[in-house]
Amino acid sequence: MTNNAELNEINNKLIDLELAKSDNKTKVRKFLPAFVLMASMYYSLLLGVGLVLGYLGAKLFAKYFVESGKVDCIYINIGQNYKIHLHHWITGAIFLAVVWFIDYFYLPSIFVGVVAGIIAHDIYDYNDWHKVLIKNETK
Repeated sequence: MTNNAELNEINNKLIDLELAKSDNKTKVRKFLPAFVLMASMYYSLLLGVGLVLGYLGAKLFAKYFVESGKVDCIYINIGQNYKIHLHHWITGAIFLAVVWFIDYFYLPSIFVGVVAGIIAHDIYDYNDWHKVLIKNETK
């Protein structure tokens, strides 16, 4: 009976992930990454390379670990009624802010680009990136 419950839980998580994926069919969603990449390459080649590496790394990680069920999404319970979903855009922004605060004068462009690429992956590829506070399901 436990295996059946675990399989149902994994199946529900995979369905939620599939529903959260973006279709990326609009013109803006097709050309926005190109404009962002061109602007970042103009600013700094290392920033642009970091953006690409961070985005592709996050995409591969999501495909091989999150979608296969090897890694779960991070939720923090707040009381009994709500939980916070720590998307990787939130954790990336917090991480970047902490590193910037610790070492303000030397923050490598490629490092900022990689973290920004991870943040961009969540916002660009998933439709639920703005759903942070989630109501717990009643059992």
